[in-house]
Amino acid sequence: MAKIDVRNWDGKVVGSVELDDAVASYPLKEHLIWEAVQAYRAAARAGTHATKNRSEVSGGTKKLWKQKHTGRARMGDNRSPLWRHGGTVFGPQPRDYSWSFPRTARRNAVKSALAQKIRDGEVMCLEGLVPETPKTKSLATALAKGLGVKGKALLLSEEVAGNLELAARNHPRVTAKRALGVEVVDLLEHDVVIFSEPALKALCEVLAR
Repeated sequence: MAKIDVRNWDGKVVGSVELDDAVASYPLKEHLIWEAVQAYRAAARAGTHATKNRSEVSGGTKKLWKQKHTGRARMGDNRSPLWRHGGTVFGPQPRDYSWSFPRTARRNAVKSALAQKIRDGEVMCLEGLVPETPKTKSLATALAKGLGVKGKALLLSEEVAGNLELAARNHPRVTAKRALGVEVVDLLEHDVVIFSEPALKALCEVLAR
């Protein structure tokens, strides 16, 4: 079984945690991850775009001129799509872009991305993820100097509240989330993933099923 060192905020190793091989040794499945990202982004689309068809635009229903003997093309009302300010033909309408993405496939995509992060040495585990103070500057200092974190960091805990929420929410390169609510996009968008020890165990237990 794979092992990850458990550290404190000063970067000192205070223990280790064993990871189930079903998670740590899961192969990289790029296409599955791609599908999970596409499903996530599709579900995030608002789908509120809309255009007006000829029944919705301003205008009348009166025929503009008689059908024959004018020398002009036959024409109906001024809400026709052929006219300026007329209705739009086959324009976008509000819709839901999301589709059903299997729960097992979504879980496996997260497992694949997490396993690759572990192999690349981009996963850390802390004995306690809640900082001592709610100050963003203190959190930034602890990440940079104590843990040597560079780039964007994803903090995964059992619950995001208290000092962790207050310190992380104003940091442009730090995101704090519940471990059991992590998405594959979260793992891909961050350079380092930092777990609390209970959160790592809980997530691995779910992913190993």
